Amino acid sequence: MSSKVKMEHIDHAFVAKAHTPMYLMHKYWARKPHNVVREYIERYSKPGEIVLDPFVGSGVTAIEAIGAGRKAVAIDLNPVSTFITKCTAMPIHLKKFEDSFQSIKEKIKNEIDALYITRCPKCDKKIAAEAIIWKNDTPEEIRYTCGCRKGNKSLWKKVDKKDLETLKEIEKKHIPYWYPKGKLVWNTRINVRKDTKVYNLFTKRNLLALSLIYTEIESISDKDIREIMRFTFSSALPQASKMVFVIRRRGRSKGEIEESEPEVGSWATRGYWVPPEYFEINAWNCFEERFKKVFRGKKESNDEIKKYKEAKSFDELQADKNILIKTQSALELEQTIPPNSIDYIFTDPPYGDAVPYLELNLMWAHWLKFEPNFEDEIIISDSPERNKKDFESYHKMLKAAFRQMYLVLKPGKYLTVTFHSTDIKVWNSIIKAVVMSGFDLEKIIYQPPARPSAKGLLAPYGSAVGDYYIRFRKPESEKMVNERQMDMETYEREVVFVARGILEQRGEPTIYQHILNGIMVDLRGGRHAPIGARNIEDILEDHVNTDFELLDIKNEKGKVVGKKWWLKGRDFSNFTTPALSDRVERAVLNVLDKKFKVSFDDILQAVFIEFPNALTPDSQDIKKVLEEYAKPMPDGKWMLKPGLSEKERESQHSKMIYILGTLGKKAKFDVWIGSREQSAIYNKKPLRELCDDIPYMFAAQESVAQDRVKQIDVMWLDSGRIMYEFEVENTTGISDAIIRGSNIPESPHLKRFIIIPEERENFLFKKLQEPILRETIKKVKWNFIRYRDLEKLFTESKKIFNPADLDKIARMPRMKNYIQQTTLHEHLEKYYP
Repeated sequence: MSSKVKMEHIDHAFVAKAHTPMYLMHKYWARKPHNVVREYIERYSKPGEIVLDPFVGSGVTAIEAIGAGRKAVAIDLNPVSTFITKCTAMPIHLKKFEDSFQSIKEKIKNEIDALYITRCPKCDKKIAAEAIIWKNDTPEEIRYTCGCRKGNKSLWKKVDKKDLETLKEIEKKHIPYWYPKGKLVWNTRINVRKDTKVYNLFTKRNLLALSLIYTEIESISDKDIREIMRFTFSSALPQASKMVFVIRRRGRSKGEIEESEPEVGSWATRGYWVPPEYFEINAWNCFEERFKKVFRGKKESNDEIKKYKEAKSFDELQADKNILIKTQSALELEQTIPPNSIDYIFTDPPYGDAVPYLELNLMWAHWLKFEPNFEDEIIISDSPERNKKDFESYHKMLKAAFRQMYLVLKPGKYLTVTFHSTDIKVWNSIIKAVVMSGFDLEKIIYQPPARPSAKGLLAPYGSAVGDYYIRFRKPESEKMVNERQMDMETYEREVVFVARGILEQRGEPTIYQHILNGIMVDLRGGRHAPIGARNIEDILEDHVNTDFELLDIKNEKGKVVGKKWWLKGRDFSNFTTPALSDRVERAVLNVLDKKFKVSFDDILQAVFIEFPNALTPDSQDIKKVLEEYAKPMPDGKWMLKPGLSEKERESQHSKMIYILGTLGKKAKFDVWIGSREQSAIYNKKPLRELCDDIPYMFAAQESVAQDRVKQIDVMWLDSGRIMYEFEVENTTGISDAIIRGSNIPESPHLKRFIIIPEERENFLFKKLQEPILRETIKKVKWNFIRYRDLEKLFTESKKIFNPADLDKIARMPRMKNYIQQTTLHEHLEKYYP
């Protein structure tokens, strides 16, 4: 790809898809969405060109590059990373793999099962335990399956005297096979105490079983099959360790609290935490389950990766090979790669002290007999056993690594750096390291995760949810870099200014994550932040009650589940831009209108393109809108519900306005039809024909924002005074309608009505609890009329209409919850006093 060729850049997020089987074979930290990585590779490189990732991690960049017909250079200081990358990508003869597993099973499974022997309490038959629950290092419960019970269901028993005797005998046994005796790095942040050994993470019984499995694997003569079997073994280690916590769920049955059977957790924390209550899972079962997962994953990788030819050098890569995997430091790229020879770099660098990769991978490394190079790791670590891994060292090494990337990348080509942190000091370090190496910063894009945590999203402050993708370009010719730096006061003022702008842009109270997304992008990742700058959340927190206020987010039971940010003292009615939630609804409907059937991913992608960065909504919120307007189909796609096509919506909307206009005439009022609705046709006539010429329309309403009020769907006036105002809810825009109508000041003569379709009552009830609408409805008295009730009233009306009849059919939206039917006003009074 010539730098002179016009390129369509990526300026929006993509729908992050869940990991496929080949990326689920082996656990790894912070794995990026494979489909998003593929989008970047295909946009910024051409088939046959060379893509580099110098912090390759679990290999997503390299694997997606060769899958897309590019060549890949996969570099990482961590030997476990390059091992996982190679085993994920390389082709495997599946029949040989399966035969090798069966051979191991025939040789040692019975010997391993003998270590877990227990007796069925019903038939006294000897059986191998599937799992044992330990509490405070004492075995308490055993899970087993016995043929004497129907359904082959797992059962539980208490540990008995014979079980304890079996364990006592195992504790006396000498382990005749090799197992790792090395230490973990002492670091309390990852739950490692001084002198903790790898084998301390396993029970004696599982250590015996694992060492036997590993010995058999080492005897396999076929090198590729041996490597993939070592990979399978390594993948099984976490579930065979003491780090598997016990899940106990509680529920009510006939008024009594009952506890379900214990469930198996996983190695869920970034550290070597052994919970006080943990599972000891039969090591063979762990190995066999991982074999099944790896087999599925390799079947997929064999199908997806059409060509895998591993190079031993860069020269071979440039010739006929397509992947070069090296365990080395990013500080030494020039030792492997010639200058100006890489076409694209996509990388996820280390974020300060966020993830100590080498330390976290040490359990695997010891079992696989790797010797990690801790000295060259780019990290901040407070471990007493690491040599001066402070921030200064981190920044210096990071800058050197990006300088190496600059030297090997071709002029005019692109570097994408992904980032997941809110620590402005680390942000600043990474951005400056790249820019000071000679790159031009071009764009920052927020990329939502595949499955965001609801709890994380609703927190008033906190860590990033999702990632930031930062695009840099190597200029055609090198230039002097002179970085300006803001003073502290200017920087903090800028943070507050941008945050206020984001809330203005969104036009509604907003969760912290969205504000953070916008600030990170707008401030160019803190590129010009001063040394010692405070984190964004600390700055914003200082301005709560002066510039901002925090509004409660409550669930249907009135429990506070989170906070949203809003502008202190700002009246919602002042906004001229529709609320973002209304705009997102319109976007979803636009996609549904254009296509007969759509996937959820189609909807997400359309929304992500239209609403980038600070405007990108959460996928759960988009799903709620989709469920309201569309119905799921058997093929997993979605279709617009009957009666909700654009033509049908407009027709229904026009009909309601016609009815209101006609009733106003019958009630002897002057009628105003909204400026946007006047050109609509109903009964073959434009609605403007119902609109009276009212030259004195606002004579009694001098304080009214006239342009916004003229957009109100229907108004009835008496001598220029607005007596009734109506907004017709037309599938979207309820927030804008309520706020627009609230521009008319309160008056004892004024009545306000919103006309709503019955089938959307539940959805509207929930939506009206949003802070922006909840407070407006409490402040400005709105009433609600259903479409059918209004039609019936119109059909039965005489030549003269009594407007008091509107009150007879008006009622607040209801929602049928699990306790009772609750009106909106009842709900607001109870939960939002």
